[in-house]
Amino acid sequence: MATIELLHQKIQNASRELQEAIDMSVEIRRQSPQAKGEVVTIWEEFLSQFFGYIKKKSKDSKDNLLAGISWTRLKLF
Repeated sequence: MATIELLHQKIQNASRELQEAIDMSVEIRRQSPQAKGEVVTIWEEFLSQFFGYIKKKSKDSKDNLLAGISWTRLKLF
C-alpha cells in the first residue's frame, strides 16, 4: 500500500541518484569537452521522459500532479 512515508523515501532515493548523475555529468563534461553534446542529449531525453510521464499520468488520472506546485517557490535559478 502506498503511504506518504514510502513516497518520501522514494523521492529521497531518486534525488540522491539524480545528484550522482549531475556530479557525473559535470565530471564527464570537464574531462571531455567533446562529450558535452552527448551529456546534453542524455539530460534532454531524461527530462522529456520525466515530464512526459507526469503529463500522461496526470491526463490518465484526471489529476494534474503538478497543480499547486509553485515554480517561483522552487527557486530554480
